Amino acid sequence: MSKFAVLACVIGIVALAPQSRADDPVTLDSKTKQYQLTLQIGPTETMYSETEAKAKRPTSGEIMLSGKMVGGMTGMMPMSGMRHLELHVHSIDTGKVVTNARVTIVLKGSDKKRQMLPIVRMYGVTEGLDDLHYGNNVMLSPGAYTVDATVNGEAAHFSVTVPAGS
Repeated sequence: MSKFAVLACVIGIVALAPQSRADDPVTLDSKTKQYQLTLQIGPTETMYSETEAKAKRPTSGEIMLSGKMVGGMTGMMPMSGMRHLELHVHSIDTGKVVTNARVTIVLKGSDKKRQMLPIVRMYGVTEGLDDLHYGNNVMLSPGAYTVDATVNGEAAHFSVTVPAGS
């Protein structure tokens, strides 16, 4: 096979590879001494208090156990650039979800400005309490970010790229 034929095949494979879109979740893992952490950034989520969830019986979204949501009132249309950031925390020793961790999350973009994320303790409506995680909706333009998470005093660092919309 000639070099040109190989190059054409490679270009074809790259062209057919799925491209990241704004709606595709970005998932990264890290470990501290005691915790397995999974950071996920995806499309914004509708968030409900426990009282709202009981009354409305939603079929999607997040149920907040503590904290306050960012980005407007429940049921509003998502704002452009708003994403949902969640940090799942599991004990390395037991594998179980850590349900009452002290969590901080700080984001820093290319502008070097630090943004402290207000922490909500929540779980997905369809997943239940096994999905308990920490995070919030947050305004994130496409680009590179660092996310520094601290769980009960143990720090983890993530480097993430938020894709542009398709």
